[in-house]
Amino acid sequence: MAADILVADAHMHTNPTRGLGAREVARRFRREGGWFAALLTLTTWSYGLAPTGVEAYRRMYEIHLRECRAAREEGLRVACFAGIHPAEIDRMIDKYRQPPEKALETALGAVEVLRRLCREGAIDGVGEVGRQHYRTSPLRVAIAEVVMEEAAAAALEEGCLLQLHLENEGPATVETVDRILRRAGATGARRGMVIFHHATLRVAREAVARGYNATIPGVPKLLEHATANEPPDYMVESDYLDDPARPGAVVEPWKMAQKLREIASRTPETREWVRRTNIDLIKKVFQASPP
Repeated sequence: MAADILVADAHMHTNPTRGLGAREVARRFRREGGWFAALLTLTTWSYGLAPTGVEAYRRMYEIHLRECRAAREEGLRVACFAGIHPAEIDRMIDKYRQPPEKALETALGAVEVLRRLCREGAIDGVGEVGRQHYRTSPLRVAIAEVVMEEAAAAALEEGCLLQLHLENEGPATVETVDRILRRAGATGARRGMVIFHHATLRVAREAVARGYNATIPGVPKLLEHATANEPPDYMVESDYLDDPARPGAVVEPWKMAQKLREIASRTPETREWVRRTNIDLIKKVFQASPP
């Protein structure tokens, strides 16, 4: 296993309230060749907060900014993203009995906080935002779509990247979201600011064909298939939750790094695939370079 192979994680979470936290996650990832991470917020309740108003989101973003700083202090290059997960809509309505219009008002208030953070340079991107990928009511999906469009417009107008949480239903997912993104200003080069997160290969192929970016989960079976059969057009993510109740979900960044480095050590072709996805694409999308 070559010691000089570097690995990036295009989408991970850390939880200082319940999990290891950014400092320890960064240390473990760095030991296995990790050099870069896009670090995204979880849900408000992951940090013990109740999503009953915009203040809960302000507090969540403050916690997350500290996590981004901690990871950087451990030597990781970090792209710091803050968002409002579509599950927040369901939580506000289900658990906290907020009327749908109040949930929308709160979510849009959080988007304005994100806009300010982008403008001030406190965050590098907005995310994750998007649509629920589980069964819920049509109204809640409609609210989530409004929030996604407003968040996309805020990110693109302020020069921030955007990471999307979506269902994975193939080209139809990309086609419908593309229409929303175009209304939000994702035209021309701005499409390169949008990342379809946790994409299946069908979604990733379609997204990239339309000028967007995509990340695929760094689980062993998919990595084996992708490195053998796909062009190096997609970034790799752990989507690590840092949640003791879900250990290893989706995959630990350091285990993903071990697998990628093992694959890279096999042939010149697999080494080049890993290099291009973990360095070249990260430079292009996140404007980050290895130390």
